[in-house]
Amino acid sequence: MSIHRIETRASRTADITCGCRAISFYESNPFLKSGDWVAPMLLPRDVQKLLKIPHADKLLRYLLGPKGVYEWVIARTKYIDNLFEKAGADTFNQVIILGAGFDSRAVRFHKQLAGARVFELDSGTTQLMKTIQYLKHGIIIPENVTFIPINFEIESVTAKLEKAGFIKDSKTLLLIEGAVQYLKPVLARQTMASILELTGSGSRLILEYGEAGMSDWQDNGIEQLKFGLNESVVNFLLSESGYRLLDRKNSKELEKTFFTDTRGRVRNKVQGNQSILVAERL
Repeated sequence: MSIHRIETRASRTADITCGCRAISFYESNPFLKSGDWVAPMLLPRDVQKLLKIPHADKLLRYLLGPKGVYEWVIARTKYIDNLFEKAGADTFNQVIILGAGFDSRAVRFHKQLAGARVFELDSGTTQLMKTIQYLKHGIIIPENVTFIPINFEIESVTAKLEKAGFIKDSKTLLLIEGAVQYLKPVLARQTMASILELTGSGSRLILEYGEAGMSDWQDNGIEQLKFGLNESVVNFLLSESGYRLLDRKNSKELEKTFFTDTRGRVRNKVQGNQSILVAERL
């Protein structure tokens, strides 16, 4: 992910993720259907029309990337959406969505997040594109949402957050989805460690990451992959920041969770060497 790409247009990762969620919203297959009603509105008008044409979804899926990428995006979307659905009961004071892209959870789960300040961090270009589409379609941006433009490769995440009013040591929900695996290893570790240190007791981390060896798989059809973690390194990073693991699922476990029918058959296959975890600060 070059600095030029970060600063001049939305990343292909953000485009692909939004496209997958938009197709999923119109799915007739119950295993692949998800609830991101905002995603279709963020796409170009011509693509929006295609979404409603029978069987056009197959062509769009093909264009979105290698077989199984779509299924991974939908599985992780469902997993994270379930966690946000329950967020209201956990009374978080703040929410950070790192590398938000065209993520719409601040809108879709505005009731659950009403008592928290929500900070979305991504390139200014991506944020501008998203907010323009919000305004164009009459989507109300909740008053508690703050957009923080940032270049992750040359600017400090913690400095940006503190300048925007983030309160250190407060109970925070932190989402890092489709972000760290596209950063250089040293930068990825530094970014995660610095943010986790800002959070208070009871804070919750939702992290999607590439597994060790994933960085050798240079092209996933979306962006160049730069960073992967093995289980021991993940555990070390969490313990160093005072976090304990609550749940962890790899691609096959998510596949089984969301795509298994009543007869125990997996109906849709997921591609990837990726995992997602939930951890809590002690």
